[in-house]
Amino acid sequence: MIKQYPNDAAYAAAGLPTSESRVAQITQDNEVKIDGVNVVVPVPGDGDAVFLDANGKERFVRFDTIQKNLIDPAWTHVGYAFGRKGRRFKVLDKAFPTATYQWLGCWQYAITAISATTIKFWLKMKGDYANFVGIEVELTSAEINATSAAEINAALDAAGNTGNVGYANHGYWAFLADANGNKVDSDGTQIIVQCDFNGAYQQYQCSDSTHALVGCTMALSVWGDMPASSALLRKNGTSTYYAGMNFEKFYAYYSVSGATPSANVGIRAVDIVNKTAFETSQYCATLRETYGDYRTYVEQNMLMRPQPAYGVFNLIDADEMTRRYGSATFAKKDGTASWKFPALHSAAGVGYGSGKYAQGRWHLSDIDDEYLRDDVLPKMQEAQRRMGTTIIANNVNRWFARRYNASYAWYFYGTYGTLSNGTVNYALRCQAVTLSDLD
Repeated sequence: MIKQYPNDAAYAAAGLPTSESRVAQITQDNEVKIDGVNVVVPVPGDGDAVFLDANGKERFVRFDTIQKNLIDPAWTHVGYAFGRKGRRFKVLDKAFPTATYQWLGCWQYAITAISATTIKFWLKMKGDYANFVGIEVELTSAEINATSAAEINAALDAAGNTGNVGYANHGYWAFLADANGNKVDSDGTQIIVQCDFNGAYQQYQCSDSTHALVGCTMALSVWGDMPASSALLRKNGTSTYYAGMNFEKFYAYYSVSGATPSANVGIRAVDIVNKTAFETSQYCATLRETYGDYRTYVEQNMLMRPQPAYGVFNLIDADEMTRRYGSATFAKKDGTASWKFPALHSAAGVGYGSGKYAQGRWHLSDIDDEYLRDDVLPKMQEAQRRMGTTIIANNVNRWFARRYNASYAWYFYGTYGTLSNGTVNYALRCQAVTLSDLD
């Protein structure tokens, strides 16, 4: 429709249209304003709603023009676009599940050599994950075979902490396996010691400097060839293990709860000082000289974007992580199959239609997905409000699809607003994302 208004006040009083797009002329100065309703755009911007029409063709509706009740009911809502670079963009699934998943579902250690008929290794078990339980086994022979596996399994069933003795309580057992870790009855090349659940991050160890292995070679094997890194870069060039990801939360937390220094703070110090210390402490003089004000200082400790191929950003991406590891399973003692990496597998059931948004095309959100950025999140939230789907928040912890080290993985820490790392036994929310190209 085309409308005329004598001045800005009359235009504002009329409100925005809700049933059809409007071209408005302000006669006072001849200004023309275009107010769209369900404006379909050829190239998606941050927050734009993504649909599949009745013919399976994708459609993009500008985030701030959405009127859900007027959208063709034959269209299928897929999610929300963000992060377009050239002809490639990402889509955040429209659903925001409240279910939580551990990053790792079990623990496995491989005994790859036996040199004596008496062996000893160490495990952290239910009831006291902070301390080792010594597992000493008398073997019939110093061999990797089914008999040795059975004898180790018997020793595990007799072991444990007070009130948590035996497989039914602590979850540990052993089996003969081939080179790929699959259970076999004979001709195995290793013995796998497995805990059928992930009770604590401390379980990554089977020995340390004061608890030595005896008569065997044994190491954590649950990760296989999955890559990991514990480093990233902040805007100011600091190489460290966390950085701001959502400025609003990052600033709110550290301005109050940041460090109060007792010695001079360098411009690339990892610990972030609080606002009062930055502005008044004698130890923050260099920070003030360098950054000028606290807001700039906090901004420079945000994640560097774009991040170079360094540290965690030099690992394979979430798409490849899902392809390689998202469907990996392990068999429990009773033969029940379970997902080895539940968080990575969480996007497997997401899908729309039979084309580019079908099941199998989605992955767990990645560290370089930018939907939590302060300039992107409000657009997402506006679109979600208009569509009536769950509105994403910047205070919810969410797993990302990259590993940090033997017992940690990367995640968004909602309390701090940071790209951080957490222990793989945590159960956190998981969000599905897919990559797409313009047709």
